[in-house]
Amino acid sequence: MSTLRSQKIPINKNKAINQINVASAIRINYNTLSVVQQKIGDFVLQNMQSVMYLSITDLALHCSTSETTIMRFLRKIGFTSYQVFRVNLAQSLQKDNPKYAWSDIESNDSLSTITDKIVTSTITAINDIRHLITEELVSQVVEKLVSAKRIFVFGVGSSSYIAGDLFHKLIRLGLNASTCSDSHIISIQCSQSAKDDVYIFVSHSGESDVITNSAESVKMEGVIIVSITSYLHSTLAKLSDYTLISSTNEMKYRPDAMTSRIIQMVIIDVLTVALTIRLGKRGVDSIARSQIAVAKQKK
Repeated sequence: MSTLRSQKIPINKNKAINQINVASAIRINYNTLSVVQQKIGDFVLQNMQSVMYLSITDLALHCSTSETTIMRFLRKIGFTSYQVFRVNLAQSLQKDNPKYAWSDIESNDSLSTITDKIVTSTITAINDIRHLITEELVSQVVEKLVSAKRIFVFGVGSSSYIAGDLFHKLIRLGLNASTCSDSHIISIQCSQSAKDDVYIFVSHSGESDVITNSAESVKMEGVIIVSITSYLHSTLAKLSDYTLISSTNEMKYRPDAMTSRIIQMVIIDVLTVALTIRLGKRGVDSIARSQIAVAKQKK
């Protein structure tokens, strides 16, 4: 019996956080909040549908306060991350009205309706790319990549696949590029940055700790930072010298970044073609050599 009493039941803190109902958390802790924090709580409760789509910067602006105060408010009601708060908010709302926020799909939609909605939203997003990235921006990024001594392309999670595609296209053009999705290796490579390097960070939310911390470290060294992200007011975008936006509606909360991934691939293709033209014969020859090298591996 004494043995049983001495045993401790492990608590999964992440699971507890994931099960927080935002509205309930605010109401339960309301009397412990400061006046400013209560103002934030009131705004969230009155505007839950729109808050789900706001970046932390935008929420701070709506509440006439700072991002730091927003984070203090979140910690007070049980959250340690703004992204976790937004996911919980989305999940809380979805329980009351089942819906798939990333593509406006209802739970009772037919397969043909789902297909039509996804195809239509994707086509619209692709058509809007010309409004997201300008010729001047692409030209500036291309020049930085051509003149860079080394190019590092980093992304974690699903963003690592986008980073990998860009890396693949850069080395086919003969550019000195590297990529990695291991957080430790990313940290090491960022710690050894040089002024002639260009770092490209890919993150849908622009709030991944691994990516933002890495961007902050190379920023201190004066290195050029290019980001591919869906949120213009994200931490990553603020740290970047050049930001390629991959969402036609940054207010839209897409937890799985379905459409934005396609937009990012198109942006990479635009960069690749622009780089090829800029490099001229050097780029064309590099692609030809790459094709021959790969062809030798096939029967």
